Amino acid sequence: MANGIERGSGIDFYKNLYKIAIPIALQSLIMAALNMTDQLMVGQLGDVAIASVGMASKIYSVISVVLAGLAAGLSIYAAQYWGRKDVRSITRLLGMTLSLGLMISLLFSGMVYFNPEWSLGLFTTDTRVMEDGAIFLKLVALSYVPTMLTMIYSAVLRSTGHVKYPMYVSLIVVILNVGLNYLLIFGNLGFPKLGLAGAAIGTCIARVVECLLIIGAVYRFRLPGAAGFRYLFSYDRTLARKFYLTTYPIVLTELVWVLGETAYAVIYSRMGTTEMTAMTITFPLQGLSIGLLTGLAGAAGVLVGNRLGAGEEALAREYARRLIRVGIVFSVGLGVVIAAISPLYVSAFAITGEAHELAVHVIWVFAAFMWVKVANMIIAGGILQSGGDSKFVFKMESAATWLVGVPLGLLLSLVWKQPLFWVYFFLSLEEIVRFGIGLMRFRSGKWIQNLTGQTAGQTSA
Repeated sequence: MANGIERGSGIDFYKNLYKIAIPIALQSLIMAALNMTDQLMVGQLGDVAIASVGMASKIYSVISVVLAGLAAGLSIYAAQYWGRKDVRSITRLLGMTLSLGLMISLLFSGMVYFNPEWSLGLFTTDTRVMEDGAIFLKLVALSYVPTMLTMIYSAVLRSTGHVKYPMYVSLIVVILNVGLNYLLIFGNLGFPKLGLAGAAIGTCIARVVECLLIIGAVYRFRLPGAAGFRYLFSYDRTLARKFYLTTYPIVLTELVWVLGETAYAVIYSRMGTTEMTAMTITFPLQGLSIGLLTGLAGAAGVLVGNRLGAGEEALAREYARRLIRVGIVFSVGLGVVIAAISPLYVSAFAITGEAHELAVHVIWVFAAFMWVKVANMIIAGGILQSGGDSKFVFKMESAATWLVGVPLGLLLSLVWKQPLFWVYFFLSLEEIVRFGIGLMRFRSGKWIQNLTGQTAGQTSA
């Protein structure tokens, strides 16, 4: 294949896994580092600034998950079409996704830009937070379109094995964003001291540069997606219908996840300040740990999807089994390390002894269940969706979250008044339910679909 992805032996599999998983994982870690740095720099401006950015981030998370769902739908088809070397169909799908993404991002940008106070009012009633947050949000709204373009073009590159380009661009953008924050937030080196507005301007500039670099790389190196306007937006009704039927459940799944995380945050906050503090300080470590292994889920989507598109179902199944095994082995090892360093990590925070003990215990539970969290990422987000089984994944995720996780959390915390350790432990059992359902679906083979068949205008590269 043109992207250097090979097939066949176990050696080929692990070579391909290394090529794809490592850059995706590094990109996730780079972006996590950027978010952490942003928080630290904005944190120097005070409590109101922190809260303002936090509320603005909640609004961004809504559009982000919608666009991520679109990009994931594109990834599924792009991976399969790349497996059969059908670049023309990838180009058409890219055009459809860009059209839909442009409509969505412009709609959100307009709503937020012209009504920032109203948007923030959905999440807070604090007038100071709304006033300061409106300044930040109005400027950041201008970055939604370039963010959409970056996400969609990056999805095509990852699905076709060109994962190093998004990683390199992310690294450049992190350095740029931190530098702009240093100059514009604090007024260093002769630049004006703009505070929160400076953070927003830095974010906008960084996202525009990121978009230009990604699209520039696509056309400069003639990567998949480099096409003229005529080919990019040549509409194929049959292909469009298949794409939308596969993609809308993915968008709904992303929204269900966000709503579920919000519900869990409410549950923890209602338990008390100490409990919420303990949970909050564990989030960066959890995010970093999962980020290290996100590359496996991304690799699952690409490797399995490529083989399905090439009509090699037996090899796709074998790749999927190997990916599940690799994910579990690595996550168990990482879980042991996380449990061992948890007291040292928590000691870095100036918190009460009670909060310290709670946080350590929560991390132990997280470490114990990490293997199943990673396995679910690989099975649901990688393998099942690579076969176009997005409707089943939506039903599974919705059932696990809203029929098991949220009701159990509400009962344990608000009705039965159980301590945080047991609340978090039983909430984590949701992952076991999801794992059992997902594994049965995988073994049934019902998830396997070749999505590349019988669409008009398929031309091999």
